[in-house]
Amino acid sequence: MNCAHCGAVHQRGRFCVGCGKTMPPSLLPPRPVRLAPRPPYEVTDDMTQPVLRFAVRPRRAPETVPAEVG
Repeated sequence: MNCAHCGAVHQRGRFCVGCGKTMPPSLLPPRPVRLAPRPPYEVTDDMTQPVLRFAVRPRRAPETVPAEVG
């Protein structure tokens, strides 16, 4: 479909690639919606919550050096 405003031939989506004006709706039928298959087991809330795992390393105590008096 060509743009009626600027004449650009190649179009993508809802807006004109050349001038940015909105394009009329496509005459093609809408694409069918494909859903992912359901898993064979029941999904619980525990399975869907994010889990953050951090590498934990204990801190070393700083070595104290006695100050020389002199």
